[in-house]
Amino acid sequence: MSNVSFNIDYLSPTGLIGFWVLFIGLIFTGVMFYFVFFRLDENEDSYKDKKRKKLEQENQKQRISRLYPKGKYF
Repeated sequence: MSNVSFNIDYLSPTGLIGFWVLFIGLIFTGVMFYFVFFRLDENEDSYKDKKRKKLEQENQKQRISRLYPKGKYF
Protein backbone atom coordinates (compact mmCIF):
# COMPACT_ATOMS: atom_id res chain seq x y z
CA MET A 1 0.00 0.00 0.00
CA SER A 2 1.38 3.38 -0.89
CA ASN A 3 1.65 6.38 1.38
CA VAL A 4 -0.30 8.53 -1.06
CA SER A 5 -3.90 8.80 0.09
CA PHE A 6 -6.83 10.15 -1.84
CA ASN A 7 -7.60 13.72 -0.87
CA ILE A 8 -11.30 13.91 -0.02
CA ASP A 9 -11.34 17.65 -0.75
CA TYR A 10 -11.55 16.82 -4.45
CA LEU A 11 -15.13 15.65 -3.87
CA SER A 12 -16.29 18.88 -2.22
CA PRO A 13 -18.42 21.26 -4.33
CA THR A 14 -15.42 23.59 -4.69
CA GLY A 15 -13.13 20.73 -5.74
CA LEU A 16 -12.57 19.62 -9.30
CA ILE A 17 -14.44 16.32 -9.19
CA GLY A 18 -17.23 17.66 -6.97
CA PHE A 19 -17.88 20.55 -9.34
CA TRP A 20 -18.27 18.23 -12.32
CA VAL A 21 -20.51 15.86 -10.39
CA LEU A 22 -22.78 18.77 -9.45
CA PHE A 23 -22.72 20.17 -12.98
CA ILE A 24 -23.64 16.85 -14.61
CA GLY A 25 -26.30 16.29 -11.94
CA LEU A 26 -27.92 19.65 -12.70
CA ILE A 27 -27.97 18.93 -16.43
CA PHE A 28 -29.45 15.46 -15.83
CA THR A 29 -32.10 16.91 -13.49
CA GLY A 30 -33.06 19.55 -16.05
CA VAL A 31 -33.43 16.97 -18.81
CA MET A 32 -35.55 14.70 -16.62
CA PHE A 33 -37.71 17.66 -15.56
CA TYR A 34 -38.30 18.48 -19.24
CA PHE A 35 -39.26 14.93 -20.20
CA VAL A 36 -41.51 14.38 -17.17
CA PHE A 37 -43.40 17.67 -17.01
CA PHE A 38 -43.29 19.32 -20.43
CA ARG A 39 -43.54 16.31 -22.72
CA LEU A 40 -46.71 15.06 -20.99
CA ASP A 41 -48.80 17.71 -22.75
CA GLU A 42 -47.94 16.40 -26.20
CA ASN A 43 -50.52 14.04 -27.61
CA GLU A 44 -48.61 11.85 -30.00
CA ASP A 45 -50.37 8.59 -30.76
CA SER A 46 -48.51 5.49 -31.81
CA TYR A 47 -49.14 3.75 -35.13
CA LYS A 48 -51.26 1.06 -33.46
CA ASP A 49 -53.30 3.68 -31.60
CA LYS A 50 -54.00 5.61 -34.82
CA LYS A 51 -55.01 2.36 -36.53
CA ARG A 52 -57.29 1.41 -33.63
CA LYS A 53 -59.01 4.83 -33.66
CA LYS A 54 -59.55 4.64 -37.42
CA LEU A 55 -61.05 1.14 -37.09
CA GLU A 56 -63.37 2.32 -34.30
CA GLN A 57 -64.51 5.24 -36.43
CA GLU A 58 -65.29 2.93 -39.37
CA ASN A 59 -67.22 0.57 -37.08
CA GLN A 60 -69.19 3.50 -35.73
CA LYS A 61 -70.11 4.60 -39.26
CA GLN A 62 -71.28 1.06 -40.06
CA ARG A 63 -73.46 0.91 -36.94
CA ILE A 64 -74.99 4.29 -37.73
CA SER A 65 -75.69 3.21 -41.33
CA ARG A 66 -77.50 0.10 -40.03
CA LEU A 67 -79.69 2.24 -37.78
CA TYR A 68 -80.57 4.67 -40.57
CA PRO A 69 -80.52 2.72 -43.85
CA LYS A 70 -80.85 4.51 -47.17
CA GLY A 71 -83.41 2.48 -49.02
CA LYS A 72 -85.49 3.05 -52.13
CA TYR A 73 -88.34 4.42 -49.98
CA PHE A 74 -86.39 7.34 -48.59
